[in-house]
This record gives sequence, structure tokens and C-alpha cells, in this order.
Amino acid sequence: MQSIPPQVQSMLAQLESYQQQLQLLVQQKQKVQLELNEAKKALEEIEKLPDDAVIYKTVGTLIVKTEKSKAVEELKEKVETLEVRLNALERQEKKLNEKLKELTAKIQSAIRPTAG
Repeated sequence: MQSIPPQVQSMLAQLESYQQQLQLLVQQKQKVQLELNEAKKALEEIEKLPDDAVIYKTVGTLIVKTEKSKAVEELKEKVETLEVRLNALERQEKKLNEKLKELTAKIQSAIRPTAG
């Protein structure tokens, strides 16, 4: 078995780092997607209620009474913020996947000549 050249070892380490970053990114994206789905569902349910409905929300460890209009406004803002965050994570994921693909190709081309 031939030893792996230092340059290739360095690229393999970078590849592993990219894979770990991608894994964390995917986890963050799933978490944001889940929060977004929950916020959209809550908004959908609140909008079905009459305007004078009694609504409660959690604030830290407390549950406080709030107005429907305020709850709707807060949820819309939350949905908007989560959508922006999700889009940013998706862009990061795309860039990282491109880097992974590019680095994998570099590693393969670096190994090929020495494998023959």
C-alpha cells in the first residue's frame, strides 16, 4: 500500500471538515423547518378564531394573555424571520455541497496518477 501524499492528506482533512459542517447545517435547517411549520400551523389556527377570542402565549416560563391581532402580528414576523433563516441555510448548504463536489474531484484526480 502506498502512502498518501501530504497534499492529499490535507485535502482529505478538508473534505472531512466540509462533511461535518454540512451535517451541522442540515441539522440546523431541519430545526428551522420544524419551527417554521409550527409557526405557520399556529398562525393558521389563530386566524380561524374570532377577533375577541382569548389567546395565551408563553413568555419564558410564564403563560400570558394576549390579543389576537398582536399574536397574529408576532407569528407573521416569526414566520418571515424563519423563512429568511431557512433560505440562508439553503444557500449555505448549496455552496458547501459545491465545495464538497469540487474537493472530491480534486482528491480523485490527485490519487488517480499515483494509483497507476
